[in-house]
Parts: sequence; C-alpha cells; structure tokens
Amino acid sequence: MIEIDTMDTLREEVKSELLALDGKYNPTDRDTNVRIVEDIRKSIDDYADGVIPSAKHIAEVAIATNENLQIRDFLLGIQLEKNIDYVCEYITLLGNVIIKDKAVPLATVFCGYLYQAEQKEYASEFLDDVLKINPDYPLAKLLRRVFDAQWESVELEIMAKKLHQGVLDNIYQIDNGDSNDN
Repeated sequence: MIEIDTMDTLREEVKSELLALDGKYNPTDRDTNVRIVEDIRKSIDDYADGVIPSAKHIAEVAIATNENLQIRDFLLGIQLEKNIDYVCEYITLLGNVIIKDKAVPLATVFCGYLYQAEQKEYASEFLDDVLKINPDYPLAKLLRRVFDAQWESVELEIMAKKLHQGVLDNIYQIDNGDSNDN
C-alpha cells in the first residue's frame, strides 16, 4: 500500500507530466505505441515487485488510453498475459493519481475487471460514477448494457481472448496475410 504523502506527491507529478506531454502524443506512431505497450507490461511486473511507475509513464498511459482505443483495449486483454490481480492493482494506482476526466478509460477497464471478479454490484456502482464524468464514453455505455443484461462474468474474459491478439496485431501492425495488397 502506498502512503498518502507518496500518493499526493505522485498525483502532483503526474499532473505536471500531463501538462508537459499535452499535444505531443501521436496515436498513429507505431514505435511509440509499441514502446507504451512494452512499458505497461514491464510496469505491471515492476509494480508486482513493489516498484511504483514513474509519473511520466502514468501520464503517457493516461494520454494514450484517451487518444488510442487500441492502447485502452490492450489493457482489457493484458489479463491474459499478466496476473489479473497485479493488473488491477496497477490500473487502480493509475486511476487514483490521474485527474478524473483523463482516468475515464482506465476506470472503465477497471469496471470490467471488477465485473469479471464477480464484484458486479461494485462494478455497476463504479461504472455509474464513470458515466457521470463522461456519459458518452462508448466503452462505458457498452459495459452498462452488458451489466444490465446480466452477462455471466466469464464472458468478459472470453471476449478479451477473442480480441486481444487482434489488438496486439493492430498495435504492432502485424499483417496476418489477410490484406489484398498485390
């Protein structure tokens, strides 16, 4: 558990980094997106070992998840690569130090993880809070429909399994031979 003083300091550092990085992220820059994905993987492992991600990393992830659906969707599927408990702790930390309007993608992903962990009531309440911040956020609206339809929790993991490789292929821009370029 991170001490309150440390969280407050990290929150201020992230706010500064967000300002410094404002307008500098290019969502179509493959190399940057690959680096961010690799940094997320490493940061989850490091966080599991007690290492707090840097303010710059947190700010980059916040910006990327807001501007690039593939990076956000990568976080939906990272549970297939890493221990879901550490993934949730990592996302929780990021969500707690990022300003609310920039944390909507991360908070929405976290709602999906809560639902998947059979914490459906908490997931639904938390999703309501997310929708108050941004009532038009597409993934939050989709999850609201899923929650209201009372999907089985395992369906979210099944969906992640179906989508994760495609998300990775998109980020890494891997051609599976499906293109018609001749």
